[in-house]
Amino acid sequence: MNLLKDGKILLADGAIGEYLFSLGYPGNYLACEAVIRSPEILASIHREYASAGAEILTTDTFDANTVKLDMHGLADRCEEINCRAVKLAARNRNCAVMGSIGPPETARSFCAEPRNTDRLRQTYAPQIEGLLNGGVDLILLETQVDPVQTRIIYDIIRSYSDDIPVAVTFTYGHDLLTPSGYSIKDSISEFENTDIVMLGSNHGIGPLQFLDIHRKFVTSSPFPLMLQPNAGTGKYLNGRFVFPENPDHFCRCMLSCTGRATSLLGGCCGTTPAFISTLSRKLSEGAELRVFSSWIPDETDEIRNSGATYDPPSLSAQLAGRDALILELLPPRGGDLSLFSSRADKLGRFAPVTISIPDSPMGKVRMSPCISGLYLREKLGIEPLVHFALRDRSLTRIQSDLLGLSGSGLQGIFLISGDPSSLGDYPESTAVYDLTTEQTLKLLQYLTIGKDLNGRKIGAGAGFFPGSAVALGDPDSVDKVKRRWEAGCRFFITQPVFSMETIERSAELLEEYPVLPAVMPFRNKYSAEYLASEVPGISVPDHILAKIQELDDCDVLSFSIDYLSKLMDGMRKMISGVYIAGSRKGMMKLAEEWRE
Repeated sequence: MNLLKDGKILLADGAIGEYLFSLGYPGNYLACEAVIRSPEILASIHREYASAGAEILTTDTFDANTVKLDMHGLADRCEEINCRAVKLAARNRNCAVMGSIGPPETARSFCAEPRNTDRLRQTYAPQIEGLLNGGVDLILLETQVDPVQTRIIYDIIRSYSDDIPVAVTFTYGHDLLTPSGYSIKDSISEFENTDIVMLGSNHGIGPLQFLDIHRKFVTSSPFPLMLQPNAGTGKYLNGRFVFPENPDHFCRCMLSCTGRATSLLGGCCGTTPAFISTLSRKLSEGAELRVFSSWIPDETDEIRNSGATYDPPSLSAQLAGRDALILELLPPRGGDLSLFSSRADKLGRFAPVTISIPDSPMGKVRMSPCISGLYLREKLGIEPLVHFALRDRSLTRIQSDLLGLSGSGLQGIFLISGDPSSLGDYPESTAVYDLTTEQTLKLLQYLTIGKDLNGRKIGAGAGFFPGSAVALGDPDSVDKVKRRWEAGCRFFITQPVFSMETIERSAELLEEYPVLPAVMPFRNKYSAEYLASEVPGISVPDHILAKIQELDDCDVLSFSIDYLSKLMDGMRKMISGVYIAGSRKGMMKLAEEWRE
């Protein structure tokens, strides 16, 4: 089938997956699962678009690669799903079929996306084979964010077929960069020496933005242009995104993008058969309703690309002197800081001291450690160490919060994954783990030189003195500490330690890196048994547990304080400092011992 007709614009369909969900398809399924779960509903969507005038239909396979399907236990049906998706669309015999391939994995928009050819081949080979076996007329790499990665996927397609037409579309944000920070020029240059049949954009902000995208492609791209914008900005309502009902506006913008360079027009999220029907009618009528405005990005501050200039917290000097003292203080459960302030003031008498503020430990709701830490510094003059849990933050929130901490002068941060939400006050709440600790350390390096996670300039740099956790005795600890140190981590805190044997086994690590063992006295027999038996990575000597079982509950705390005091004395010359947690009485006593 000759897809690109001389001088005639090919009309594609609109949203597939998003339209499917708007009709009530369960949101806990992948869109592509409809191919095997609700094929007749999907077939009816294709019929609607064909009846509306679409000449090319898109398969419901955007998310039908092995990695995404594997998350739903369907990886072994990848080829089958893609093949059946083509045949469902091909029931409309007067329409060509365009096989959709989206970005890999969860389509996270940051530069840690895989570029490994073997890994990408494993992800896409069954999908490509399924589309080809189904008889697809064209393969579309859509909503792409990284041109280098997309080129690898294109090359994989070519290893299976040297003649299947391939088209590519990227999605661009308010700044006309992809979410991974690539420009339209970058997108074009990566494919200059290929035989793709069309290059363009889909998704994005909305139809008005595509006027400028159209102009930029027309002036610099050697390829026929395809454009498929969203209806506009989606609004989250009643569990799903709702888009503007604006087919006339959509059509005016699309008609403004016609011309010799444009080969295909269609829609993405929020566009329905009504949009395509209206556009089909106006194209057939030769309508020339045009919009002559230009996309205006959001106003931004003048960007000064500069590195961070900041004074490291006093904790840095204390670690260098191998005499650091960090005391843990939980932030309030409610909105009153008076008791927190009083307790912090008492701990402040051990100066120089750093007060460590956990971030919703055990998944329980407490005041923000960032706000609590700022209060300590501004009101009491005490240096805080703010715990920064990755569990509750999206990619956007992580960067926003980190910039806020640096701008407020809170450079000392302790990166943690965060205890599971299932342990806390709201076990049904959704946990967010967009970044690992090591990815966050990489982000901090970018922020320090005034760039975001994707390497885009954001202005003046942000300064941090980050730490992370390490488990003494874990055979992987040495490699982990080395990696994190090279990534910018500047100190490490262990889980509670209860024996010199644990310290001695890690002597080389403690000598080379600033590591602070944590000590935490037992409150009672229960806490001793719990830490010894139910918390991974903590080892309590059997003779200590046996001794505790002989004591009355009221004597356990005093016994463990005495024991840990001797332990601190024994390891003092081997460590860079100590982290003390647990009961206030125990912390105060152990802090006194450390300062003597």
